[in-house]
Amino acid sequence: MIVACGVDIVSNKRIEDTLKRWGDKFIEKVFPEGVEYCFHKRRGEIVGCIAARFALKEAVIKAFSHINTSLRFEDIVVLGGGKHLDVKIPVKGYRILFSISHEREFSIAFVNVLREEAYE
Repeated sequence: MIVACGVDIVSNKRIEDTLKRWGDKFIEKVFPEGVEYCFHKRRGEIVGCIAARFALKEAVIKAFSHINTSLRFEDIVVLGGGKHLDVKIPVKGYRILFSISHEREFSIAFVNVLREEAYE
């Protein structure tokens, strides 16, 4: 059963400017799990890849706020890449279904939070 949903859209330019200003400090704060997958992309796609993962974390935070659960960026782990992307959270009993996309100007993420017992 879907218990919450969240969506976020982010300007890729905003993420690019943040990366230029803060560099590794931004990556280490928001993505302590790393973003190595993104750096294997073509140069023009790196920012979009990072922005989409940022939007995904924002969408997860928004979704969990609807069920009175507070999460921080560093609580949410985004692993892998491409069709093998996975999201890990420190909250038991929930499953996350998501979709992310990016294009030249914007990146977006949509998240559904499901109760885990519905799949047992």
